[in-house]
Amino acid sequence: MKSLDILSVFRTMAPEGFQSSWDNSGVQVVGESLDCSKVGVCLEPTPEMIRACLDWGAGVILTHHPLYMKPKGLGSESAFTEVVRMVMRSGAWLYAAHTSLDCAPDGPAFWLGERLGLESAGFLETAREFAPVEVSFYSPRTVTRDEAEMWTERPGMHSVSQSAAGEVRLVCDRDHWAGARSAVEFTLGMQPEYYVRALEAPARSVGFGQVGDLPQPLDWAAFMAELQGLVDRDVFTVCGDAPQTVARVAYCGGSGSSMADAAARAGADVLITGDMKYHAAVETPVCIVDVGHFSLEEEMMRLAALDLAERLGPEQVEVRFFKGTEPFRFHVRA
Repeated sequence: MKSLDILSVFRTMAPEGFQSSWDNSGVQVVGESLDCSKVGVCLEPTPEMIRACLDWGAGVILTHHPLYMKPKGLGSESAFTEVVRMVMRSGAWLYAAHTSLDCAPDGPAFWLGERLGLESAGFLETAREFAPVEVSFYSPRTVTRDEAEMWTERPGMHSVSQSAAGEVRLVCDRDHWAGARSAVEFTLGMQPEYYVRALEAPARSVGFGQVGDLPQPLDWAAFMAELQGLVDRDVFTVCGDAPQTVARVAYCGGSGSSMADAAARAGADVLITGDMKYHAAVETPVCIVDVGHFSLEEEMMRLAALDLAERLGPEQVEVRFFKGTEPFRFHVRA
């Protein structure tokens, strides 16, 4: 399969337009390989993880955390330089989906809320709203079913239809119209005259974290027992007053200590996240359970690999998740 086609499929899972303004989701190192039969997926772009992917024969490597946030020089030896050297020598592509994956609706970032069975769930913090546009144009020939499905599968596309008179109607997010237009013109081999009209719906929201109601309230001990069965970590850190009963739960993968106020406003009894900081713990208005950055996002990337494998199909590309290592070790006084 073409390397760029693999990246296009992954971009439908985590569109780059979803990322935060400070982020660097997207291609980290441009590859030379045109075709790819193996895709490696991991959480961190460390030398150890990248080497494991390359030794396996990956032509495309997908990570969650970017290799860099801002351009860096290659003048000194570092983990960054080592990764760039390895990837460029191999000809592989290195791609990161950071906040673009964190806030993708119904994406793997929300796995814990799904396993807790959260009901009436919504974003803990809405990041962006994408206003749609309706685009109409005349096509001298019938758009085939395969062509319409190809357009529909593009990021930000809501619907494609064609009237008996030949008028084609597309509804897509405004930010994705430029890419959709290129696809239309490439498919039809022409540049139609477009009529573009702004719509208020169906607007699409993306956001971070999740808040919702448990199927039934649990006492604190029962809730913690269920959480321990879902998260692969032996030690949790708890701060704030533990509620007697947990009915409404907020959750944010990765670093979510800044979400404490939002969780309290949303009526959550507890916030599950990682990377809790001291002053945030002292001042928190809601009970917080820190289950670890690594444990939450490692599972997210494992699920992302499964999703990508299903979308690509096993007959074309082999996708493998490379398990990382928890960077924290805990010493308990005897």
